[in-house]
Amino acid sequence: MSIPQQLLATDARYNNYRSCVPQHRTLYMRRRSQLLREKHDPHREQYLSLRTQLLSFKYPTVSNSDLRGSRAGSVHSRTCSMDSLDILPGTAAFSTPQSGPSFNTGPTLPLTPNTNRKRTPVSTPRSRVRTESEHCENYAFTGMSHIFDQHRKAVNMVLFAHHDSQLVACCSDDGSISLCQLNPCLVRATLTGHTAAVRDMDWSIDNSLLLSASLDGTARLWHVESAKCLRVIREGARNSLSSVRFQPMNNNICVGGDEGGIVQGYNLSTGIPLKGCREKVSESVTCLVFGPDGRVVWAADNKGHIYSIAIDSLSCSLKRLKCTSIPGGGSICSLSSRPGHPKPLLLVSSSSDLLFMFSIEKGDSLLLVRKCAVRLNALLIRSVFCPLVTAQRGACVVSGSAEGSVLLFDMEKGKAVNKLQGHASPVLGVCWSFDETLLVSSDASGTIIVWQRQQTGRQ
Repeated sequence: MSIPQQLLATDARYNNYRSCVPQHRTLYMRRRSQLLREKHDPHREQYLSLRTQLLSFKYPTVSNSDLRGSRAGSVHSRTCSMDSLDILPGTAAFSTPQSGPSFNTGPTLPLTPNTNRKRTPVSTPRSRVRTESEHCENYAFTGMSHIFDQHRKAVNMVLFAHHDSQLVACCSDDGSISLCQLNPCLVRATLTGHTAAVRDMDWSIDNSLLLSASLDGTARLWHVESAKCLRVIREGARNSLSSVRFQPMNNNICVGGDEGGIVQGYNLSTGIPLKGCREKVSESVTCLVFGPDGRVVWAADNKGHIYSIAIDSLSCSLKRLKCTSIPGGGSICSLSSRPGHPKPLLLVSSSSDLLFMFSIEKGDSLLLVRKCAVRLNALLIRSVFCPLVTAQRGACVVSGSAEGSVLLFDMEKGKAVNKLQGHASPVLGVCWSFDETLLVSSDASGTIIVWQRQQTGRQ
């Protein structure tokens, strides 16, 4: 990771302690990002070393307690001590009397690590050490790769293109969708046309098309290369569209859900609703997701109900099958499905501050497997499966949170294994790249952060 990126990640590490006003923290990070992009200084490596030391002395609680062993959202997970600091020649050295840290502007002496210091081993059960270290190693991050701030309002969703770790779509309450290129980092295009907040979107199989759903009651089909709108689909009753998905086996068909409780199929070539491809659920539809086999679409509402709806690949007709209620009720914020072993899985994010993981039984029934707590504060916060680990070794998920952190959970154990801090407002959207090398998150202030995962020998 480059020096400017390391500087930005170091600032983000201490950002929550810099001000009690979230807007001030967001403004500070945006300005820091702009300055680091605009100015080039050959002495930045020396500046990074000094800034890290200054921040660790100013906020000792952060460096020595909150971040010990968490490896969350920072350049290095190890905390700094006076024995391990390496001050470059020609810089100011620190002296540490018992009364507290002070600065010495006299001659400088380089500090080298103390290799003679004895370390006291800590007794921990072997099985616990192995389990904890495996998850921490799998989900360690080197820091922030980039920050985007092109949106004026909340960014509700971020979504990587299929099998492409360099292209991300971001939809916002300002009614626009931005396409971000990550190498090099730039906003490739901004898609405008919606007149209200954009709540959901989906990529076609070949990534040539993007589908978006808005509270203005329309879905729009976009051509990615030209950034032009090809089709406008209007919901019949002019209800706000909350979710939309391409039919996995036929991308000429899409399914949308609205606030009137209707799940409707549309022909994208004509923009006309399909006859016989309509189902009414009891309450307002909040989100949709297709099952791993593409034969069942799962629809959730604002009362805690999840409906399984069969879709015929030839006639495109819809048939409601079963309804499952989540414990405790509450509006369902997001759905995510993944193939799993031995059974496919469905992840449910609820406004009751809980994540639920269900196994999909016989294609259309749900069996609750695990649940864990996460602070959502009734916001539309998304959670998704970690694609590689969930498919290969177990169920791990990443979720936004109302506290402004990105949380990674081991659902098998029902607890968080990592926490990324850098946002100054609630994190609404999260998404992994297909190879799990990058994680993108977005928040209620319009900030988008790209996190670089630490590469290890074991994936």
